[in-house]
Amino acid sequence: MLRATRHGPINGTRLARAILGRPLYTVAVYLVEGLLIDSGPPHTAHQLVAWCRGQHVQQVVNTHHHEDHAGGDGPLQRELGLPVSAPAEAIPILANFPRLEPYRRFALGQPGDVTVRPLGEQVDTAHHCFQVIPTPGHSVDHVCLFEREQGWLFGGDLFIHERARYLRADEDVGTLISSLRRVLALQPRALFCAHAGLVEDPCRAIERKVAYWERLGEQARALREEGLQVRQITHRLLGREGWIDRVSLGHMSKINLVRSLLEYSGHG
Repeated sequence: MLRATRHGPINGTRLARAILGRPLYTVAVYLVEGLLIDSGPPHTAHQLVAWCRGQHVQQVVNTHHHEDHAGGDGPLQRELGLPVSAPAEAIPILANFPRLEPYRRFALGQPGDVTVRPLGEQVDTAHHCFQVIPTPGHSVDHVCLFEREQGWLFGGDLFIHERARYLRADEDVGTLISSLRRVLALQPRALFCAHAGLVEDPCRAIERKVAYWERLGEQARALREEGLQVRQITHRLLGREGWIDRVSLGHMSKINLVRSLLEYSGHG
């Protein structure tokens, strides 16, 4: 399933595996002046290849190694001969991709092993220069791309949602907040997020996200001082776990967010 969008000179397409006509999970990739930012999941790779054939794509950059951002690398290399670059920390993972949990294989697909080039400090196109900004927290290798003259920030999975209530087991709130502050200091004028799409007032949105998590952390620490356990704190602040916790066997859950918030000192 593929749905194209356009924001001025930036082409986007939202990719998803559909079951009975309904998308299971949607992720966006973006194309600007021949630069394709991320390659989507394995399940949609051949649809992406078909879309790219008429788009004059010249190079591919991964914001990080996760299967919904790098899963199309192999077909893009093999079928279109496109060069693919990724953060240095991602390269050994992409070359020997670990076996995914069943829910991720079902929704997104299992990536094959690929050899890609290391990203430098910037990515150039004919008329644009994109700074590579390290933004760990969602993953150790995560980066954003920032075009200073236009104020464009391609954020991968750094932002996702202002009031994110779930966290992966391998994410860290403190590191994520530091990365959010790092891109906030750049004063972007438009944020292109892999899940939220175009965020037109990104500075305010990022400020609200950081404030929400910090406020939630303060509330969680206050409840812990009252003697509540982590699961009780989670239920009090965020409600009971939903289906995503069950299907992921706890890999993606509200309690992961609360645990990480309790470890975060705040305002660091």
